[in-house]
Amino acid sequence: MTTLAHLETFVEVAGLGSFAAAARQLDLPRSTVTARIKALEEELGVALFQRTTRQVRLTVEGEAYREKVQPALRDLEEAGEQLKSAQAPQGMVRVSVPVDLPLDVLAEAMASFNLLYPEVRIEVHVSDRPVDLTGERFDFALRGNRVASESVIVRKIASSFLVLVARPELMEEASFGELLTSGRVIDPAEVLVEAGQGGGAPVYRTRNLQLALALVLNGGVAGILPKSMCAEFLADGRLVEAACPVDLPELPLFAVLPSRRFIPKRVRLLVDHLASAFG
Repeated sequence: MTTLAHLETFVEVAGLGSFAAAARQLDLPRSTVTARIKALEEELGVALFQRTTRQVRLTVEGEAYREKVQPALRDLEEAGEQLKSAQAPQGMVRVSVPVDLPLDVLAEAMASFNLLYPEVRIEVHVSDRPVDLTGERFDFALRGNRVASESVIVRKIASSFLVLVARPELMEEASFGELLTSGRVIDPAEVLVEAGQGGGAPVYRTRNLQLALALVLNGGVAGILPKSMCAEFLADGRLVEAACPVDLPELPLFAVLPSRRFIPKRVRLLVDHLASAFG
């Protein structure tokens, strides 16, 4: 007989593409996950997955079944959440955040949120890889780029000002000023070479802000970075801010949520709390 546990296990395996990963996510023995899928396939009379030694894929029948089952499970979850909405928020919130997010700010926000809502648990995955919010069961993701998709809700929760910074001794060199007035458009994704080396061409390129900051502090280069990230070093004089010959855009931060009718109260509260912390 098909139970809710069978269906939840099926959706988990389908989303993660792995029996072992689903077992870890559900905190179950792998043998239990395998047995549930086998029982479900026997009851339905079809193979739901194609299994090889390297990967697990949905069959055509499995994909069609997931398209029916997943929304139904979501409706059941939402029905329960609506009944709980008048109560104190509780349960798990799974969040994906980028590597470059200021983790000290995130940690402070999580701690203060826990004081307000001690029954809410937060699971944070730090990665720059694209995630399938629904398939991997993330409640939301924080991203620096706006996601264009009808399947998600995007909310801008903060933005940082970009500034051109370098060590004081680099700023004092006359050739540095010549570089800034040369009219060359500065790409915020670049770390600029010290003027006079290589004709002003960038010697480093990186989209990792932490690495860019380390290069500016230690590599004799100037860089375009979020002012909030440089605040400590600007305050103690290790870095100074230079006038930039071009207008620099803001660096936005978006909360990306799965598009669905009902967002759990604990998720809405955490997104609002992070917006306040990063804003």
